[in-house]
This record gives sequence, structure tokens and C-alpha cells, in this order.
Amino acid sequence: MRTTPSDLADPVCSAGVDTAATEELAAAYHRSLARLLVNQLDRASRPGMHDLIRPVRRLTPATVYSAYKGANGDPDEVTRHLRAAAALGPATVYDGPHDSVWLRGGLQQALRSLDWGDEEIGTVVTELPGEVRAALESARQALRICWPEAWAEHNTLIHHLVFTRAPLRSATVQTTFGAVYAEVEEAADPLRTYELLLHESAHHALALREQFTRFLDNPDAVGTHALRPDPRPLRGVLHAAFVMCRIADGITRYRQHHPSGGPLDGCPLRERRQFAMGSLHAALNVLDASAHWTEDGRALRGSLKEYAARLERQS
Repeated sequence: MRTTPSDLADPVCSAGVDTAATEELAAAYHRSLARLLVNQLDRASRPGMHDLIRPVRRLTPATVYSAYKGANGDPDEVTRHLRAAAALGPATVYDGPHDSVWLRGGLQQALRSLDWGDEEIGTVVTELPGEVRAALESARQALRICWPEAWAEHNTLIHHLVFTRAPLRSATVQTTFGAVYAEVEEAADPLRTYELLLHESAHHALALREQFTRFLDNPDAVGTHALRPDPRPLRGVLHAAFVMCRIADGITRYRQHHPSGGPLDGCPLRERRQFAMGSLHAALNVLDASAHWTEDGRALRGSLKEYAARLERQS
């Protein structure tokens, strides 16, 4: 567990979007991984390396994977990765090699989390169909215009959108933080893709908070929620509540900004908002019945409750 910077104690326990706080927390998290990566080098290679850690803002998912997996890297390669991590750039569609170790490892971990075992059943797609490219552009335009803060958070946290043909809608795993795995056929729907951007950015935002504090004393106790009706750990239910807040808010903001004439015209916005709100309340009910909150968890629960009440008033 990393130490929460004193000036970020409140944002860590908030379900809202705070772009400046996210950038600072993300940089602190990535610097801690950079330090871990440097410490994995042999001692003779470490002098001077620590000076490269201070400017780090965002490591690539490949570098994150190396840090978590304890790979003893080449000093020159580590140096190159740390220097590249000093600048942020917008999230991009992954178009690199399909057989990268981090990519296969991350995708398989995502599939295992969905109970698909170790069989390699997913493939990476780097040449997107035209309808997927169009849907992605519409979704990005909608988020950029309707919720600039969430758009900025998305580009702070997400490095790659990795499109796949696999039995998943979308997924995020900690060992490749910064990568989002998304099923390519699902992404042909612009509203689903808009929800995807909100959904996986929210998972990243909460996972980032979890690197600095604990919200639940019983995260492995089981419960159910609308996204995963099979019994899942309460940590997953908390993630569902957090994600559904963000999706409901994103759709609300879109409808307010674009009563008509927007990039998501013709999509079932009202129905999807109703689903998000129903899922949010269902997840909060499970948590109210079963969660053992820490002090920071109670603060986050209060933030989620206020968030949900505000969204209800905006119905």
C-alpha cells in the first residue's frame, strides 16, 4: 500500500472526477512502479537511475507488466522506458505486435477473471473495421465535448485501447494498468463504445485509489450485481457501483448537452441510463447489506450516495 499524499486524502475517497488529483495520484503510482523496476536491476546498474524516476508520469502497460512480474530488465531498456514516461499522451488504439509478452499475459489474466481458464482463446485486432473506427470517433467526440474532465481523466489513465476477438465485453487488469481490453464487435455500437470509455476509465480510477488505501475490510466476501450476476467478491461490487455512477453521469451530461443533433443520436440513451441507475442502486444495496467499510470506505460510500442522489434529481 502506498502512502496517500496529504493533499489528496479527499479525492482518494471521492467518486467524482478530479483531473488534477488523478494526474498527481497516477504519477505517484507510476513512480512507485518505476522504483520497483530500478530495484530489480543488479546493483551495479542502479546508480543514476533514481534521477530518472522523479519525472515519471505514466509508464506503458508493457513496462507496468515488467515491474509487476519482476523481470530483470536491461538497464538501457529501463532507461529508455523511464525517459519516455516523463510525458503524457492521449489514449491510442493498440497497433503493435500481437505476441507481446505483456499483451498475451494481460489478455489471459482478463479472461481468467471471467472464468475462462488458461486456454488461449482471445486474439488481438489491430486493423479495425470501418464501423468500429466510426463508433470510436463518435464516442470520443461525445465524451470530449460533454464531459471534458472525464475525457482528460481517460487520457491520463489509459494508454492503449486493445481491441480483441474474445469472450469479453471489456476488461482491465492491474498488471497491465493503462490497457483496456475490448471486444471489437461490441465496439461497433457508438453508445456501447461511449460507455466503454467511461466504464474502463472508472475501473482505472478506482483501482488507482486502491493503491493508496483500503475501502473494505472484507473485499473477498461475495455478493452479486447487475454486471456479473454470479457471486463475486465485494470489491467487484464496489467497482460496479463506482462504474455505474460514472456511466449514468456520462449519459446524463450527454443528454443535457445534446438534446438532438449529437454524435450518439438514435441510440437508446434513456434506457441505458435507467439500466445504469438500477445497477448502481442494486450494487449499493448489496454493499449496505454486506460490506465492512474502513474509515476511507465510509467516506467513499458517502460520496457514492451523494452522487446517486444528485443523478436521481437530474432524471
